Amino acid sequence: MTAEPGRIARPCYARIVSHRRHLLPLRSPAVLVLWANAVLAGAAAAAWLLLGDEFSGWFDLPRWAAWAAGGVLAAGAVALGVLAWERRIGWLPWLAAGHAVLGAALWAAALLAWGGFTAEGRWLAPAAANACLLLAAAQWLAWRRP
Repeated sequence: MTAEPGRIARPCYARIVSHRRHLLPLRSPAVLVLWANAVLAGAAAAAWLLLGDEFSGWFDLPRWAAWAAGGVLAAGAVALGVLAWERRIGWLPWLAAGHAVLGAALWAAALLAWGGFTAEGRWLAPAAANACLLLAAAQWLAWRRP
């Protein structure tokens, strides 16, 4: 904690505290959409991890793929929770683009593999695709108006 002549030495944590004063409020739409995304990803991860056997049958996937999807969703939920906690809304356009691509890919997969899905898979795949597209729209709008 050495200081230049004429300046008062401040501990390094003072910079962190002063940095946090300029954060968006927790009720900001941009921060709320990050929290909502983290919660939804966590719920989807729990579903894929707990019901991986059923989901693998619904989508004609190997069991390891269902559990891997749950693991990826769990890691994403944690990362989104960190972004929401630190209120890093600069990631929202990238997240919105990623969710839009994921929604389009899920729709394409649903249409291309329709015959291999069971009845449950035929309603869950489009529902997940629509959820991704709606989340992308919410993230884009929240970023445009934090």
